[in-house]
Amino acid sequence: MLKPQHLLLLGALPLLATGALHAQTTRQITGRILSAGDQATLPGVTVLIKGTTQGVSTNGDGTFTLTTTEANPTLVVSYVGFAGQEVNVTGTAPITIRLTEQTTTLSDVVVVGYGTQRKRDITGSVASISAEQVAETPITRPEQILQGRVSGVQVTQTSAEPGGDISIRIRGTNSISSGNEPLFVVDGFPGAGDLNSINPSDIESVEILKDASATAIYGSRGANGVVIITTKKGKDGRNAINFEAYTGIQVVRRKYELMNAREFAQYLNDVNSESGGTLPQPYRAGQIDSLGEGTDWQDEILRTARMSNYQLGFNGGNNGTRYNLSLNYFDQEGIILNSGFQRGTMRLNLDRKISNKLSFSLTSQIAGTFEKRAFVNSSGGSNGGVLLDALRISPIIPVRDATGEYTFSATPLPYVENVGNPVAYALKAKDHRTTARGLFNLAGNYEIIQGLTLRSTAGLDYRTTQIDIYRPNDIFLGRLNKGLATRGEVNQYSWLNENTLTYDTKINENNALNVVGGLTFQKFFGNDFSVSNTNFFTNTLGSDNISLGASLLTPGSGRYSNALASYFGRVNYRLFEKYLFTFTMRADGSSRFGPNNKWGYFPSAAFAYRLIDEPFMQGLTALSDLKLRATYGITGNQEINNYQSLQRYDVAGYAGGNTRLVGLAPQNIGNPDLRWESTSSSNVGLDIAFLKNRISFTTDAYYKKTTDLLLQVAVPRTTGFQTILLNAGSVENKGLEFALNTTNFDAPQFGWTTNLNLSLNRNKVLDLNGEFERPVGQSSSSLFVGSGVGFTSILRVGEPIGSFYGYQSAGLWQSQDEITASGITRPTYRPGDPRYVDQNGDNQITSADRVIIGNAQPKFIYGATNNVRYGGFNLSVFVQGVQGSDVLNLNRYELESGLTGTNKLKSVTNRWTPSNTDTNIPRAGSTVRRSTGIISDYVENGSFVRLKTVTLGYTVPKFSGPIKSASVYVTAQNLVTWTKYSGYDPEVNSFGRDNLSLNTDYNAFPSTRTFIVGVKMGF
Repeated sequence: MLKPQHLLLLGALPLLATGALHAQTTRQITGRILSAGDQATLPGVTVLIKGTTQGVSTNGDGTFTLTTTEANPTLVVSYVGFAGQEVNVTGTAPITIRLTEQTTTLSDVVVVGYGTQRKRDITGSVASISAEQVAETPITRPEQILQGRVSGVQVTQTSAEPGGDISIRIRGTNSISSGNEPLFVVDGFPGAGDLNSINPSDIESVEILKDASATAIYGSRGANGVVIITTKKGKDGRNAINFEAYTGIQVVRRKYELMNAREFAQYLNDVNSESGGTLPQPYRAGQIDSLGEGTDWQDEILRTARMSNYQLGFNGGNNGTRYNLSLNYFDQEGIILNSGFQRGTMRLNLDRKISNKLSFSLTSQIAGTFEKRAFVNSSGGSNGGVLLDALRISPIIPVRDATGEYTFSATPLPYVENVGNPVAYALKAKDHRTTARGLFNLAGNYEIIQGLTLRSTAGLDYRTTQIDIYRPNDIFLGRLNKGLATRGEVNQYSWLNENTLTYDTKINENNALNVVGGLTFQKFFGNDFSVSNTNFFTNTLGSDNISLGASLLTPGSGRYSNALASYFGRVNYRLFEKYLFTFTMRADGSSRFGPNNKWGYFPSAAFAYRLIDEPFMQGLTALSDLKLRATYGITGNQEINNYQSLQRYDVAGYAGGNTRLVGLAPQNIGNPDLRWESTSSSNVGLDIAFLKNRISFTTDAYYKKTTDLLLQVAVPRTTGFQTILLNAGSVENKGLEFALNTTNFDAPQFGWTTNLNLSLNRNKVLDLNGEFERPVGQSSSSLFVGSGVGFTSILRVGEPIGSFYGYQSAGLWQSQDEITASGITRPTYRPGDPRYVDQNGDNQITSADRVIIGNAQPKFIYGATNNVRYGGFNLSVFVQGVQGSDVLNLNRYELESGLTGTNKLKSVTNRWTPSNTDTNIPRAGSTVRRSTGIISDYVENGSFVRLKTVTLGYTVPKFSGPIKSASVYVTAQNLVTWTKYSGYDPEVNSFGRDNLSLNTDYNAFPSTRTFIVGVKMGF
């Protein structure tokens, strides 16, 4: 029988149960979620009770309140771009959760043509550079980030001029007369070349596609490789402001050692004596002693130049919208007086998610650049130029005369040479280029069904350049024309429409499929005009009022266009997570080629085998990755000028009585069969890693053969023309690449990583339409007297492109008896003249004695980067090297063997005389070299090792206020260069990207050593 107290207890049980239930439903968990990196609050983070659908999102200030019935729940926290967390809640106090930003996006996923792939699934040869690597050191152009950091990629700064051009070769030189530069794809827009207007700080990642498996998706534009640049996008959940600024100076790295005033005066006297001159000596002995050092013209035109960069960025997003806005201003003075480069950019990238199926994205940039170019002339001669004439002008004369006017060439009789005042060129001549550019790409994505996505893009690239040149009538460059003004404009447009379908599905546990198919249409068009006037009676307005000139030159204008239509597809199939297959096909139709060959077809296939995932490999615990790759494919090259397949007409005039009649005349022979240059490529590679990827190694071996080379081929003169453009010839490239990445130490307070790469390429001409060889290469007509002696290189079957061609030096003739005993009958020599090898033994030195005397192609290139972290300090050291390439030093040719009345190198003071025979410098007044042509003495070893960049930085400890992060750094660039080359810099090509004049140094802009201090701040 229940007692009364028991009955009371039973009666209270429902009330107790109700109270317990009430207590469970009212328990609240509160907290805040921050970014572990910069301690910023994260709104929109999803917080769920594990095992249930119960959850909330954080508010704008990163806080949340969650009601639960569990006593000790586990929270599941997830947020886009950050690693997820599970948090056990045992107490009632507010909690703080810090999420770590997901860092595997760039390292584990690679951007490829028209999509992305997991790095582990890549079958081709693809290299990646992350935003962190881009940010390691200040750069002025995006191409510079590739230099020395990627195997198989040779980057040459062809001119150190601010805004100067850069040449890139991926796996060698594929073409003789077409372009050899890779295709640049910026945010999905192919053909976005001229990266000078793109701000390097906007770059998120760079992918370099090197073999046909990776590049065939770009078909006719993939033969030279593809560089994919992806700019920074917005990140969900936080609004961040970043500011970066740096400033620095540039100093001349090396100068030529030239004769001073006393030495030059004595040289002129010696020339007069050696030439048997009957005139009085140009300078008397006492006069020479009083001349002193004279004017150092290099010092007069070169300066310590400043540079600065300012970057402001805004990044964030929520509620389905992400944004990245950046503003940048860059200003670089040139080390030559009155030269420089300025760039201003604004970039806005937007991503908008409309629904779970529909989203849009916009990448856009507006940029403006302004170049003040120094007149640097690689053709030499009477055209002069700032650098050329600073080396040639007499050191005896001052910069200004007694009246304050700029001096002019004042070499005494009988050796007067027309050399202008380089300081006057620099300060009074004008060559300005102003460029405005807009690059826009709008994309829409719609998921039709799960795994099947339609993407459509519309893009526009617009560029206009204003040209403004004036050479006043009171400097040598303008005297002949009594002033010369040129105004011009170049407008270029490209619009793009691409439509792709992507199907990505995992069929079952062992089979996965990714299929991409699409069509694209791209149209390029442009126009230009220029007008020049001469004979100006005043320099007051210069080119601002071009009508003030009295002698108008023939104006010019043009309009041009080309179009490319394409269909493409790619299939990636993954079997058992270890057998990887890729098949690609692209069909391109180009208006540039003949009506019989408008379309080209470019297939590729690849296979990769992940041995690391085999069961029998699981016991090798030290091995963390092992993959074999093999690829084959065909790509094309359409980089030729417009309308090359058509017969073109040009304006021509002829005399008709007393009247000059003007009409149109054919300019060439059309070729309706003109087609693509085609490159077949095979590649085998190995990827291997150890110790949980602390050590990773990649190697590739490749062979490429380019056929149907576009060549000008001789035709019978009865046609009325000399040549026709045909597909005739072939060239090969084969090579090896190695890349090693190591994490040497990785502790909380100390870390050290090393990245090494080395690559070698062997280039060979296989066929020249039945010809064995043809002389090629540009030089200055003023250096060489006589027809046909100015060629610098030879295209020869069995030899590489870039083979220097000339006479093999054999020292100097020491006596008349030696000359007589040699039996050489042509040309006539004197003691102290250069001596050359009579290769064919006919006792004459003629063009038949020319041989290959050097090679511009390097034997191998390499780079090494070490990054060391200690506490808040970090040190980055980057070394770059080129081994085995030769450089043709035409500057030294000019300064040792040029016109008699121009200044010479100081080494010429050691010239041959009857009492000084142990030298390789010819006697004063010898003109043999100028009348002969290229000789081996001036083909120099261009190998170098360069301490390219050293950066020391310090990251300030965490802030508690609005400043979330801060760091400072100092950087030295081109700090030391070890080389035997005697010129300004061995990394040079005065003729830009000319395939046939590689490594030629003639009046190239001097290289600089740069010192920078900078700061980065996050808010």
